[in-house]
Amino acid sequence: MRLACVYVPKLALQAILRRDPERREEAVALSQGSGAQSRILALTEAAQRGGIRQGMTVSQARGKMSDRLRIVPQSEADTVAAAAALADLGFGFSPRVEQENERIFFEVGDLLHLYPHGERAVAQAIVAQAARLGLAVRVAITAGKGAARVATQAHDVTVIPPGDEQAFLASLPTTVATDALGAQLTSTLDRWGIRTLGALAKLSSKDVALRLGPAGARLWRVAAGIDDEPLSAQLPPDALEEGSEIEYPIFEIEPLAFIVRGLLDRALARLATRSLACAGITLRLTLDPRGFDVREIPLGAPTQEASTLLALLRLELARRPPAAAVVGVTVLVLPARLRAVQLDFLRPAGPTPERFAATLARLAALVGLDNVGAPAAVDTHREEAIALRPFKTTAASSPDTTKENDGDLSLGFRRFRPPQALEVLIGREGPMALQGRETTARVLVAAGPYRVSGEWWADEGWSRDYWDVQASDGALYRLHQDRQNGQWYLDGYYD
Repeated sequence: MRLACVYVPKLALQAILRRDPERREEAVALSQGSGAQSRILALTEAAQRGGIRQGMTVSQARGKMSDRLRIVPQSEADTVAAAAALADLGFGFSPRVEQENERIFFEVGDLLHLYPHGERAVAQAIVAQAARLGLAVRVAITAGKGAARVATQAHDVTVIPPGDEQAFLASLPTTVATDALGAQLTSTLDRWGIRTLGALAKLSSKDVALRLGPAGARLWRVAAGIDDEPLSAQLPPDALEEGSEIEYPIFEIEPLAFIVRGLLDRALARLATRSLACAGITLRLTLDPRGFDVREIPLGAPTQEASTLLALLRLELARRPPAAAVVGVTVLVLPARLRAVQLDFLRPAGPTPERFAATLARLAALVGLDNVGAPAAVDTHREEAIALRPFKTTAASSPDTTKENDGDLSLGFRRFRPPQALEVLIGREGPMALQGRETTARVLVAAGPYRVSGEWWADEGWSRDYWDVQASDGALYRLHQDRQNGQWYLDGYYD
């Protein structure tokens, strides 16, 4: 089995830099705590060159670089989102992924069919995909998890051939291994004069386990190239979450939409890593001083366009603004797979499923989600009753070309929604004239009445008399009288 280990150095700092990737080359320090005595937790290379060190107080750091240093507080929401993005990176390459804090492990043996140039090409593809997610990673491909942990601490990209693990680890210092395994063994090994993993592997395993305990025994097994730690695969999450804590309260929609756009871009980038699209959004706003505002925005069809999703969210926020200032935003995205549609020999090629889904989402943003769909029949005799069902992005069945045309023709009917109220002059043979908001004419020919009623079990039900009339203006109208209140309505006209 060949495993890839992907390690994100300074995960908490990189989580902040995912929001502002242009600041990676600037002097940025991550602080932990509150007040001037908060400590520097992590920093960029530019800040390190300016004399800033991990563990300094914020006051000391500002004294070193008062003009160019930017200090940002640690954000738990950003750190959680960055760790989840790291897991999505693994699921983009393999269905079996194990996450361990700032590391992930997954199998890469089958990827050689997609990358014929070897495992180093696989490692470079992982680094490139991580960069699209805003993460700078180190990658190691080995046969075991222990050697992979150590290799990611030592080099940016490492490929260890099968059986060469012990030879590769022999020259590495023990400090690299102890940091990777989380064991505080450096001082003890240094007093023994053991400064490389090769020197540690020459010691007796029983003596090392007796004096250093389970952590020392595990370190010795890694140094000796013995790695039997299993891969504990995890299932991918049902939804993707991107969140951000806002430094100051936001009262207006425009700055809030700017923050939401960044969250959507990062969420869609994670979905694209797994070849998925967004099928629904849940927006959770943290209000000032307390409370939450949760909005669910379903989509007519899955899409990968951030502009369409942002338009839907802006429409929802404009329709019902938050009740208080916003100090935190979380976007929960439901993933869905876009399925390809097979072309039909008997009809022209239609839009691709992704473009069709994006068009439906744009229409929903303009007219509302309840007004977008395909017409569906309703189980009632009421003529104007109609329902909408979601559009299907799959191709419809082929038309039946074997059916013969019987020559029957039918008129098209253009219905007014809602029907227009009318005043009708009644004669012995039915309507003689009609007058409405936009229609005034004499009736030349009237056919009817066609009495229809139903739904007597619901409230009072309904009962109508329908008429088809040819008017003096040349149109053929359909109108009805409500027999319960006597009001006349114009339903539409025949085309």
